[in-house]
Amino acid sequence: MRSLLAGLAALVLPCVAVVPVHAQEQAAGATVTVANMAFAPAKVRVGMGETVTWTFQDTISHTATSDEGFFDTGAASGGASRGVRFASAGAFAYHCSFHSMMVGKVTVPMVATGSVKDGWKLRWRVGDNPKGRTYDVQQRRAGTKTWSLFRNQTVSGSGWFDPGSGSWQVRARTIKKDRSSGWSPTLNLS
Repeated sequence: MRSLLAGLAALVLPCVAVVPVHAQEQAAGATVTVANMAFAPAKVRVGMGETVTWTFQDTISHTATSDEGFFDTGAASGGASRGVRFASAGAFAYHCSFHSMMVGKVTVPMVATGSVKDGWKLRWRVGDNPKGRTYDVQQRRAGTKTWSLFRNQTVSGSGWFDPGSGSWQVRARTIKKDRSSGWSPTLNLS
């Protein structure tokens, strides 16, 4: 029952939520150790709805603060952990607000179900959409260089994509007011 309630709560959290994390409560995702004035690993990839947990080992305080204002763990040290749930696709660069040389990135890919024959259901967000959050989604035929818009500043978290035959690529980014994440890793549809 407890895991069912936790799962339901995860569905209604905003696209990025910062929470204190206890070791026994860590969700699927990735763990970043903050020690010796560095994030290790500096780059992680998680699925939509998964959590990145930063464990702050140094005795001096650090933060994991989004370059574009999507999240901020707040200052922590001495073994404290903070988790951020990533519910939308994109590439989220971050830094320590006290030590500018400490940088990292979280990438979150889109998800697609379907087939070339039947079309694809694309998902670039899970859960409810936070106020003021929109998404851009781009498409291109595999092997070409030019991206075109599939969705522009949509509040929807998914859409039906049926380009007909051939191999395609899609990617998405998350927008908060006038700032956007980087593009998610390219998803190949074939």
